[in-house]
Amino acid sequence: MTNESLRHEAHDKAIEVLRRCATSSGFRASGLSAGYPQIWARDNAIVALGALASGDDKLIATTRACLYTLGHHQSSRGLIPLNVNPDTGYSSTENAGAVDANLWYILLHYLYFQTTGDIAFLRESWGIITKALVWLEFQDMNECGLLEIPEAGNWMDLMAVRYNSLYDNVLYYAAALAYDLMCQQLPDLPTHQLHVNTGQIHERINLLMWIDRCWVGEHFAQHLERLKAIRLEWFMLYHNIGTISSRPYYLPWVAFREFGDWFDTLGNCLAILTGIADYHRSEHIVRYMYQVGIAEPFPSKAIYPPIYPGESDWRDYYRSRNLNMPHQYHNGGIWPMVGGFHIAALVRHKWQNQAEQMLDSLASVNYAAANGQWGFNEWMHGMTAHPMGFDQQAWSASMYLYAEHAVQTGKLLLFDDLTAAKPASARATEINDFEVRAGGGPVARAGGQDQDTI
Repeated sequence: MTNESLRHEAHDKAIEVLRRCATSSGFRASGLSAGYPQIWARDNAIVALGALASGDDKLIATTRACLYTLGHHQSSRGLIPLNVNPDTGYSSTENAGAVDANLWYILLHYLYFQTTGDIAFLRESWGIITKALVWLEFQDMNECGLLEIPEAGNWMDLMAVRYNSLYDNVLYYAAALAYDLMCQQLPDLPTHQLHVNTGQIHERINLLMWIDRCWVGEHFAQHLERLKAIRLEWFMLYHNIGTISSRPYYLPWVAFREFGDWFDTLGNCLAILTGIADYHRSEHIVRYMYQVGIAEPFPSKAIYPPIYPGESDWRDYYRSRNLNMPHQYHNGGIWPMVGGFHIAALVRHKWQNQAEQMLDSLASVNYAAANGQWGFNEWMHGMTAHPMGFDQQAWSASMYLYAEHAVQTGKLLLFDDLTAAKPASARATEINDFEVRAGGGPVARAGGQDQDTI
């Protein structure tokens, strides 16, 4: 099978999976009765990326239906449910929580409006959207400007991500931007203003979670002073973070004087796509993903490196149902859904050739199945690439369609609008060049000044 015919067949099969998952209440997470029959909030938002990019009328209508279902199951305090069973109406309380349900719900409303221009539905849903944002702000329990997440409280629901997590706070920035853009369409309706603005969220993520120990002491001192001015505890945290050198990626989480020291693929790709990462940081991230083989043997591993028993981020609950052993599930397993975001990040960063090659690899891994072919499996073993999750996974199919659309058109539904809306204060701090400097210590400039490292 040629690459072109593989892509065409992958496209058609992905549409079939999404149609199989479509109901009058939204998309089931899986097309199998033994898979995930519920309408999951995060899944439906990610599924919508590919569904809306496809232009398929039935899939667009199902996107609207899921927004209605999730909104009408919102709690009295504003929580969007983890999932809703369309057959029974039951909302599951499994897992530590799902802060990202509210985040993706807001983003999905903007995505749907961006695609359809349905201002009447946006107006009808505005109270629910605003209430979802207010609930999110209360997850910033110490009023630092970033969300504090309970352990395993997002899509990595069996992983020790916690407190100020990268993935959730990048989405918080994106959701706040999307909310502001929707506000502009409804000037006559009441709105909610966060106690920190989008530019301040952007600054906090980059100050706290990107570690750059440059050779110019004054620059690092300025970084520390800015952290201390925002939150003294972040300055204290850096007494511990200061024991590590620079990292070519955002840390996955930081908490009370501790931090995760591994690569979160989805969180870093979203940082590129939303504009949290400037060109300089994005180049570091995409190079690192290539160097360590995040997309090998197939796109893409959830984290790198895997966490082993005895390490500080290991938990005994990783053994639950044998899921999160090293190279499995969130602990270094291959997720085609994450692979779609990886390809989109490469398109955003203008690594077009690599994105095209990876699209073929993504089609190939989606061909694999626990049973038969074109499984669009949930996740694979990180070393063998053998399917270990459920087949007919909606977001695996959707993110193939989204990645394909990105490679073919260069356009990134949702994320193009968010990057265009980046606050002026964030643009002013961007570093949009990249240079590999000499190793072995600082290199003196003319006049005796030391250069920063990369």
